[in-house]
Amino acid sequence: MASVKVEAVTSPVTLGEGPHWNQREQALYYVDIFNQNVHRYHPATSTHSTLHIEGGPVTLVVPHETRTNIFIVSVGLTLAAVTWPDPSKSHRTSSFTTLTSVDLTKPDNRFNDGKCDHLGRLWAGTMGKTDVPENTVPHQGSLFILGKGCATPILDKVSISNGLTWSEDNKTFYFVDTGAYTVEAFKCDINNAKISERRTVLDYRKEGIYPSFPDGMTIDTQGRLWVACFGAGKVHCIDPLKCKIVSSVELPTNSLTSVCWGGPNLDHLYVTTTTKMLTKEQLQAQPHAGAVFRVTGLGAKGRASPNCTVTLPDSPLM
Repeated sequence: MASVKVEAVTSPVTLGEGPHWNQREQALYYVDIFNQNVHRYHPATSTHSTLHIEGGPVTLVVPHETRTNIFIVSVGLTLAAVTWPDPSKSHRTSSFTTLTSVDLTKPDNRFNDGKCDHLGRLWAGTMGKTDVPENTVPHQGSLFILGKGCATPILDKVSISNGLTWSEDNKTFYFVDTGAYTVEAFKCDINNAKISERRTVLDYRKEGIYPSFPDGMTIDTQGRLWVACFGAGKVHCIDPLKCKIVSSVELPTNSLTSVCWGGPNLDHLYVTTTTKMLTKEQLQAQPHAGAVFRVTGLGAKGRASPNCTVTLPDSPLM
């Protein structure tokens, strides 16, 4: 990968996460979790805008497939629909329409990562209270699938729900539990939204990568997983059939949080990062910590990120 180019394309945020490439708009959406901001970066015009949502940490954003300017977001333990009147312009709101709330007996939990499958159903996971992965309250989270008015749990005893992706034939579902330091694979019955036959693709402790952790993840058209490594400053390319890291890309900051494919040909890898856990000296040495990076020249590409098709309430959305 001699021609690989890594460049920061946005200003830093505190905890960038959840990148989603909207193919229709040719725009990247992502979140700054505890500042409760959804960000939109439009590469063709080099424009950047934000939607601030009052109410709790915002950890994921997915545009709705058929409702213009409606986005599915998490707000704490709630999945909600929010209107962004003009995504090219910054906006603030305290109004959103609750679709469902989960883990009501675990008020210290919150949603974390979430993505839609090719049918447009949102799979989103929760996690227990933590400041760093080693300090999480283990097995407090679950993985849910959003339906009309409810979220159905499909996996329990999750510590930190993170990277989700599917094989091209949708017969394998890949999942990261950061608190367990593992990338996992499941047999997937996509039509019935069921997973089974869990196996470990890579254990970061056994590979000697600990104390760095697997975080957000995507897949390329060759079936290889691209996993953001929190703490190591690398995106690992993993062959899930061989259960090994086959290559990696190094970024000029330590704490990478997630990745997604974007660009007109879906061959640009966008990487979100954070300033979290960096010392004052590290922040001085890593001035682009917290920025979104674009990696090109990888010789790989992905598939378009599905938008959400969940049925929304008939009443006007706030």
